Amino acid sequence: MKNKKYFALLALVLMSACKKGDVLYTSPNSPLNVTPQILLTALEVNTIQNTEGDLARVSSILCEQMAGATGQYQALQNYNLQTSDYNNHWVGLYAGTMQNAKIMIDKYSATDPYYAGIAQIIMAVNLGIATDLWGDVPYSKAFGGQTGVFVAPYDPQQQVIASIQSLLDQGIANLAKASSTNIDIPGDDDLYYSGDPAKWTKAAWTLKARYANRVSLKDPQSATNVLAYLAKGISSAADNLQNPHPGVSNAQNQWGAYQNQRAGNMVANKLFVDALKSNSDPRLSYYLSLDTHTPSVYSGADITQEIVDADASVIGTYFNVDQSYPLITSYEASFLAAEAKVRLGQDASADLNAGIKGSVTYVSKGQNDGSSIATYTKPTATITTVMTEKWKAMFGQIEAYSDVRRTGIPTMIVRPASAGAISTVIPKRLPTPDIESQSNPSAKYVALDVPVWWATN
Repeated sequence: MKNKKYFALLALVLMSACKKGDVLYTSPNSPLNVTPQILLTALEVNTIQNTEGDLARVSSILCEQMAGATGQYQALQNYNLQTSDYNNHWVGLYAGTMQNAKIMIDKYSATDPYYAGIAQIIMAVNLGIATDLWGDVPYSKAFGGQTGVFVAPYDPQQQVIASIQSLLDQGIANLAKASSTNIDIPGDDDLYYSGDPAKWTKAAWTLKARYANRVSLKDPQSATNVLAYLAKGISSAADNLQNPHPGVSNAQNQWGAYQNQRAGNMVANKLFVDALKSNSDPRLSYYLSLDTHTPSVYSGADITQEIVDADASVIGTYFNVDQSYPLITSYEASFLAAEAKVRLGQDASADLNAGIKGSVTYVSKGQNDGSSIATYTKPTATITTVMTEKWKAMFGQIEAYSDVRRTGIPTMIVRPASAGAISTVIPKRLPTPDIESQSNPSAKYVALDVPVWWATN
């Protein structure tokens, strides 16, 4: 495949430039003179890590699709999140990705607007992860220093969301420019869309809808904005934004690779398995594998018990090492439309059913179209139904954790102290990493039981 050679960049320019002690928001060894082709590919490889790596697995456990049984996720299942656990994630987002996206935007906006536009969308994706998981985060003044100690003040989450929308608007504008205004045109160096500006533009509009929806508790115009943005966004699976995985050793689906290396650390959650079984959901046999009990069945671990069953089902073929990972999809767009219409008092059944069918088709690679379970009518397309079905569809994605915190749907099961939990509240955010608090005097520490801004009424 054309993408195989590019994944060798995983250790090349961005992350390898950061040494212990480097200022997080400067990146002194950044590739200021690297070509836009190499820089774009490296940004996308890092985005793959940020979107589907450990942060996605942590999110899946906290929204009870999966459960932490042993190893590194046992403490997480007990809500024992350590500040030292998230250093690499923070560096990956900031020094590894966003700092270099900023360099690309600044360096190429005038001469290569397509490269700059893609970088702006990539910046929005990664900034979205940061604010969704940590709340207030550095952004507006985070990337200005090049020497010495640089203090990066924290932007309120409301301002960060506005910055995401602005980045996407700027990216859309750059991608709308004539190809003749570019010295270089993205091609195979773009792992996602091979430089197709129309597809990137649709992804940007859908991402705008996602973040308009994110502020549903804060903005009365949220639902109207969601539908307006979706009208210009992804409407076909052919335009899905996906992390590509040719299956070679340095380019594997990270869920599958993790399972192959650390089997049993993470298993299915009983809440998720029971929800799929309740209507004979065809995705069950793709999402998960049979457990190792006798006889083997699809089972999930009961997190109210002290011992989390390490023999319960683990991930299935859906996350095999050679399977693409969804970032922004047509079925997510359908669920966004369904939620917006419910909030506007409109009939959401067609969009809800389209979201379910689109997800089943995606997960099964066309072997099942989901018709057997996509049977909702106007009276049954309630907010509870929409969000529960979306939770099933967004398996393994950070987005599911965001939805659960924002809507409280489905109802989570709190692990009790008798089973080992150190808190009576499921964490509503991640802790500020040590590397941030030690290097940035502006760093904030907020208790894990405090919701982020967009999750409060």
